[in-house]
Amino acid sequence: MGGLAAILFLIAALAVSVVANVLLERAALRFEEQAAAIRLDPGGHKVFAGAPSPVDPLPVLVLFGDSRAAMWNSPSPVPFRVVNRGIGYQTTAQIRMRVESDVTRLHPAAVVLEAGVNDLKTIALFPDQRAEIVADCEANLRAIVEACRVAGATVVVVSVFDIGDVALWRRPFWSDDVRAAVREVNAFLAGLAGDRVVLFDANAILDGDHGSIRPAYQIDYLHLTQDGYDALNGGLAPLLRSLPAATRPDATGP
Repeated sequence: MGGLAAILFLIAALAVSVVANVLLERAALRFEEQAAAIRLDPGGHKVFAGAPSPVDPLPVLVLFGDSRAAMWNSPSPVPFRVVNRGIGYQTTAQIRMRVESDVTRLHPAAVVLEAGVNDLKTIALFPDQRAEIVADCEANLRAIVEACRVAGATVVVVSVFDIGDVALWRRPFWSDDVRAAVREVNAFLAGLAGDRVVLFDANAILDGDHGSIRPAYQIDYLHLTQDGYDALNGGLAPLLRSLPAATRPDATGP
């Protein structure tokens, strides 16, 4: 009986190993595909190249940024035609490259900007470049905000969401200094508030009692559930309704 148990154990271990290798191979292939796509279109300009321009009479609001923006469902009710221009995996440098194609050409009355975490998470891989990564992130965010303002939009700058629970398998490749960098950049973003620039403190809504994202709002350490976005929209929608851009007579889209 002991011999049979050992054989069954070996078979089970082999099966687990085969499944793990298949999953790793698929993950590696996805990573390679993503890397190739970035090399072919570094700024992601082709993603929305064929998208039609909004034509309804409401002022246009562009929800702009990375995967966190791409997953964000439109806040409602708001006096805007919401156009989502979020692209997964993008850093602030890539998002900055898209301002003209994905924001300016839509003549938005308002922009909700969510970006930064894809820069800051690289600190775990390049700790010796921390200062440069943070400085570049802040410079890009400032430039994006200013470009949107120059385009005539009121900019709602979303604080970088706090980091959620980091999976056990990722911890050897992780650093809690990323959380510290998120707080640092959020302090910088608060300083951008001013003429036609408004800060939306996402973490005041998302965080629980211990200063991290509530478990019910986490898909993984970076991304939110629909409940998380619903909670955000509960605070964002009234803010958008209060913007001067919401009643600007010339903000009728392209």
